[in-house]
Amino acid sequence: MKKIIFLVLLGFSISTSAQLADTLFVSKLNDAEWVKSIQNSTKFKYLKFADGSTLQIGDKMLLGKPSGTNTSNQQTPGIFGSTNQTVNNFTYLMLGRMGSAILSGITYLPEAFKGREVEIEDIKFAKNGKKATNASVIVIFNNPGMDITVLNLDFALQYGELINPKASMTSDQALAELQKAKTKLDLGVITQEEYENIKKELMKVIK
Repeated sequence: MKKIIFLVLLGFSISTSAQLADTLFVSKLNDAEWVKSIQNSTKFKYLKFADGSTLQIGDKMLLGKPSGTNTSNQQTPGIFGSTNQTVNNFTYLMLGRMGSAILSGITYLPEAFKGREVEIEDIKFAKNGKKATNASVIVIFNNPGMDITVLNLDFALQYGELINPKASMTSDQALAELQKAKTKLDLGVITQEEYENIKKELMKVIK
């Protein structure tokens, strides 16, 4: 068993040393021909999203908050004994890298990390199986003591566990901003001219 684990970890460490490519296009992860052309575990300099926004190694993203009911019990020692407390964990982010998880299991990122700014350390391409026609993105953040790994980038962004600071504004977000601007106008915080300028820009996004 130890030998098998060692070989798995060795394979993982070798794959992580793959060449550094240029841009990983999220929109191509379901393109069978493109997926086949990329070596598994290839590292990339840039990550380009479907909305056109691009992040690179060294850029920062924001940790949102846990999205669901992924909880664990935390024991806190006290003067008169210990107390158990239920804490929320992120569902799509973990502490550490996948190599360490093989030995000790996944440690989901605790809620205490919400709101933190984290720096991208690695952007990796991962095929979903040996003969897979689609792939995933593995993003690893630099965190003192233990790195943070994104287990599912799509879901992490979709459910607000991770925030892309360069993402294009959605129609709903633009509408919400316009409503805020209208409230400010009604309260006299901004002028009619300022409101019209804001509205003009936001209407380009609102559908």
